Amino acid sequence: MTTSRLKTLLIVIWGMLFILLLAAILFFWTQNGGLPAPAQASAAATLPPPGQPSAERPTPSLTPTQRVLSTPTALPSNTPAATIAPSLPLQLPDNYDPYTGLIPADASRLERRPIAVKITNFPRRVRDYQFGLTRADVVYEYYIEDGLTRFIAVFYGQDAEKAGPVRSGRYFDEHIARMYQAYLVFANADERVEEFLLNSELLHYLFIPTGNNCPPLCRDTRINDYNNFFLDTAGQTEYTRKIGHDNARLALRSTYFDLLAPIWPLQVDEITVRYSIYSYHVWRYDPLRRLYARFSDAADAENVAAEIYQPHIDILNGEQVYAANVVVLVVPHNFKTEFDRADQVFDIQLLNEGQAYVFREGRATAAIWQRDALEQPIRLLDINRNLLALSPGNTFYIVINPETILEQGEHSVRFSYSIPARRATPTPTPPGFIASPTPKKRN
Repeated sequence: MTTSRLKTLLIVIWGMLFILLLAAILFFWTQNGGLPAPAQASAAATLPPPGQPSAERPTPSLTPTQRVLSTPTALPSNTPAATIAPSLPLQLPDNYDPYTGLIPADASRLERRPIAVKITNFPRRVRDYQFGLTRADVVYEYYIEDGLTRFIAVFYGQDAEKAGPVRSGRYFDEHIARMYQAYLVFANADERVEEFLLNSELLHYLFIPTGNNCPPLCRDTRINDYNNFFLDTAGQTEYTRKIGHDNARLALRSTYFDLLAPIWPLQVDEITVRYSIYSYHVWRYDPLRRLYARFSDAADAENVAAEIYQPHIDILNGEQVYAANVVVLVVPHNFKTEFDRADQVFDIQLLNEGQAYVFREGRATAAIWQRDALEQPIRLLDINRNLLALSPGNTFYIVINPETILEQGEHSVRFSYSIPARRATPTPTPPGFIASPTPKKRN
């Protein structure tokens, strides 16, 4: 074959290949409406807004949700002596902390009641002497009034030699004290709340400043502020036994934990919660530690663009506050009377069940919180009502109301709390009424 004929044959072959390629492109074009169709977002990859009614309430399944094998969850740095079991049953062995899934460094700490301590978060200056959050098994944060939030921290597997500043109680604290069968430690309360707690069966387990229980609940007179009560949690255990309390281990239901990473399709690396122009914070996922780092409001912010964050530091050990799990609970915010509404004395009803959002290991899912027993902690269910697992470690529960607005970004979510409007008291203030002692100053 001559060189000219060989060139002609090659040109013909390349021409036929080009025609075939062009035909394939045209076929793909016509089958997809001219352009490839974009991938449709899965329903499971978006979170429903708060306020959605939950499904019917059959008995929850004890079948765990589907999982994928992963490296065991890294331990928080504030529990260096704790260890994790290779697998975690629904009810943990007695040497495990039922609220973290960890083996505490000192197993004797489990031979007592848990301790629920009210820890203030405002005025903002208190964070210069805020102690103990990194030692708590679980922490609940909720709205109190005037744009402010407060913590109630449950200590069990670890102790804090100084936890506080300890501040006033609220109606909501009764739910935490009952669920964890805990001593409730607070300093003062609105007259209505105080009367409610003192007339409840929790009376024996209320731990408030009396003048003769220091130590372990003492003022730090070096702090020139009304926020200067602090608790030594180990000392509280010793004190209650000394005065004759039967402060022994109780039948406590374990939180459900799993060492296996969730296969939830939604990746969320940043969780922002804005309660008000004063109180807002963000959790940022650290993939190296496999924990969420907390950054809190550093200044008042009239709008989102003005928000300024700083690491939330536990002065007890100088460490930033981290969480293995962040769980957002949607809970009705009610008022017992219109007088309570005017003063924003909330009756946050953590009863029955409601919506939840669970964040662990950089993933997120919609869930259901359920309080199926008054004297046991809530448990979490997936949307099919199977038990939903958390990662071993500490958990922060963030309480919002159903009116909260949820915004979802590519790998972030933002919850904007809706503050219920104050209504003018329709009748004159009752004789002898005492307003809440909480100061209004925030900085």
